[in-house]
Amino acid sequence: MNSTQNRDERTVPPDHQDSSSLGAVLKAARRRIGVTQTQLADLSSVSVRTIRDLELGLTQNPRRETLRLLLDGLRLTGVQRARVEEAAAGPASGGIPADSFAPPPAVLEPTVGRERDIEALLGLVNLGGHRLIRVVGMAGVGKTRLLQEVAGAMDASSRMRVLWAGPEGGATDSSADRSQAQVAELLGGDGEIDQLATAVGADDILLVLPDVTMNPDSLAALRRLLVRRRGLRVLYEARESSEWGAGTDYPVFPLSVADRSAGSAGREASVSPALRLMLSRCGSLEREASADSRTMAALAGICRSLDGIPRAIEAAAAWLLLYSPDQLLSLAGRDPFKLATPPGNDTADLRAVLQAAVESLHPRDADVLRRLTTHSLPWTMAQAFASPEQIGDPALSSIHLLCTLGLVRPANWDAGGTPRFTVLNLVRHLLAEDAAPAAPAPEPRVALRWQSPAGVESRSYAA
Repeated sequence: MNSTQNRDERTVPPDHQDSSSLGAVLKAARRRIGVTQTQLADLSSVSVRTIRDLELGLTQNPRRETLRLLLDGLRLTGVQRARVEEAAAGPASGGIPADSFAPPPAVLEPTVGRERDIEALLGLVNLGGHRLIRVVGMAGVGKTRLLQEVAGAMDASSRMRVLWAGPEGGATDSSADRSQAQVAELLGGDGEIDQLATAVGADDILLVLPDVTMNPDSLAALRRLLVRRRGLRVLYEARESSEWGAGTDYPVFPLSVADRSAGSAGREASVSPALRLMLSRCGSLEREASADSRTMAALAGICRSLDGIPRAIEAAAAWLLLYSPDQLLSLAGRDPFKLATPPGNDTADLRAVLQAAVESLHPRDADVLRRLTTHSLPWTMAQAFASPEQIGDPALSSIHLLCTLGLVRPANWDAGGTPRFTVLNLVRHLLAEDAAPAAPAPEPRVALRWQSPAGVESRSYAA
């Protein structure tokens, strides 16, 4: 040990500090890379005295810039860096009491066709590198259901506590209720980071935000909260990817449907995830459909007309009380949006969402969408464009955007393993409606009345 190191170490008494204190954690990190306080001062441009006072515990709350310089000088990243930052934040509050967390709202009906999505999202939540996860997809695709499934699985596994900050379900204890209110205030721009960070505490917690609208300010507030509380993970839903590049996107697409171009290789090949969902919502018809190939084909056609969108399929199942499967398939060919809305519900939410997405497109992307609708079957990128030169960054960007907005969805891969896509059938109908010429105005007519022997008569003539 050299004289400089001897001099440095004599300033530090034997280790009687809490091993989780900032001084102990900082000293351990310095010793791990084998540098003295003087050498660390040279590496970080922080004075030796400041480093000594921090390690002795004489300074408990270093400035943020001082801490950053020290962490950079120690070359700390990942978990090691997070440990020092947590120690610098001081002893955490116990947070919300464990027994104040009620289970997230239960999923009341089977979730069909989302097994891989649930598994993938659980993997993202359990990996420390993904702490702000955004479930992205069009309206009606089942984002909230996925959040419920993941939150329920995490809560049941006891790997981390779950705070469901939604309009229903979640915790009922007053302390957790206050935290839910603080989350809402934070996202609305009125909340305080310190209060919520104290409430959350240092434990591993999954904060689930269903049906939220993010803006740059609310997203920035969430990121600050994540920095303050390294045990926190956030899972929320959105209709589009973030424009601000924070977090991890997990795209959710409609359920896959039977591919008309693939032929039929028996009953099992035709039971797509979308058809499984339809059968699960058909009640007494499910057994009949399973034994009748014509009924199965009609239901598969309905699912295909509705693009495998779960909410639309569930709405169509309600119409089976009024129509036979064959009648419903015929109606789906004429007006699929009618089927996508439950009987007695006059709101055209799905139509409005798709219409708004189409109207939001840049003219270049709108032109790509119109050209893609000419392909009646799923297409690869090579099939979608006339020449390889057209498959450049602008084309790829357009297709990615159209998928993100829910106007185009992935289809089954071709025999060579190349991804294929298709424009939603509902979008085709929407574009066809917009392109249809307006009905001509009724021809003006003049009504004439006169007295005849039989009484008063009238007749109308073109003006």
